[in-house]
Amino acid sequence: MEVRQLRYFVAVAECEHFGRAAEALRIVQPAVSKQVARLERELGLTLFDRSHRRVRLTPDGQAFLVHARRALRGIDRAAAAAADIAAGNTGLLRIGSSVVFSSRIEAALAAVRDAHPGITLQVTSSASTTGQLAALAAGDLDAAFVAAPPDTPGVRVHHLWDEPLLLAVPAAYARTAGDLATLAELPLALAARADNPGIHHLIMAACRAAGFTPRVGPTLTRVQDLLAGPVAAGACWTLLPAGAVSRDLAAVALVRPDPPIRVPAALALPDPAPRASALSLLTAAQAKTGQTRQTRQTASERASSDAQ
Repeated sequence: MEVRQLRYFVAVAECEHFGRAAEALRIVQPAVSKQVARLERELGLTLFDRSHRRVRLTPDGQAFLVHARRALRGIDRAAAAAADIAAGNTGLLRIGSSVVFSSRIEAALAAVRDAHPGITLQVTSSASTTGQLAALAAGDLDAAFVAAPPDTPGVRVHHLWDEPLLLAVPAAYARTAGDLATLAELPLALAARADNPGIHHLIMAACRAAGFTPRVGPTLTRVQDLLAGPVAAGACWTLLPAGAVSRDLAAVALVRPDPPIRVPAALALPDPAPRASALSLLTAAQAKTGQTRQTRQTASERASSDAQ
């Protein structure tokens, strides 16, 4: 049974004439007659009495008409819902994110919720940039906030901002750690390279520029556990995005490296054909990033004016 057969059947039932039903459907009459006859054969029912100039529903046809109309209404509702989802008005938007960028992400998500109240946002946090990109390329995510993303087939990356990295070092290194060379003998804790190759490359390049290759320390998994354990005990150091760490550990110092190290943050979308609601998220994220930059610039100008 096909949807068009149901539509043709209902049209003939309402017009009581194959020719007028064909005109209403904007197709030729033989096509209508053929599909209705095929529907009757598939159902094993005679739906119309064709013995008069005007075709009439048989009792079986009258009973089936109720179900046919109900089925078509359901199909039309499903099609309308699919159109809303495609237009970004309703449905589930699956977003991968990192807690590193939570404040900006929350502002962008709030903007999308306001613009599309029918959308349900499902946010999944992950420490692995490559894992998020793979999920996006596989169709398991609709968008993903990622850090220093590598090129990935089926994914297009939209740069949003640069996130500064802070040195998390044992408190004894607080005064000197801005110069990375002073950390050469202390093991470096890093996330697995396969999970975040872009960040790994940036940090290793900064160390080489400072004149050393870092000693291998523990693998960075849970940030707070690493800080409260090995870093606080003086066993290692690490580099973390500024938004990823709290400042309540007396045994750990957070220091800005000199020169600064910044990680590009981006929103990754499927390529081609991202969903409309995902594009709305991109627009919101770009707007919030622009506001942040403008706020920082205004603050800088104000400070400069005060100094004068």
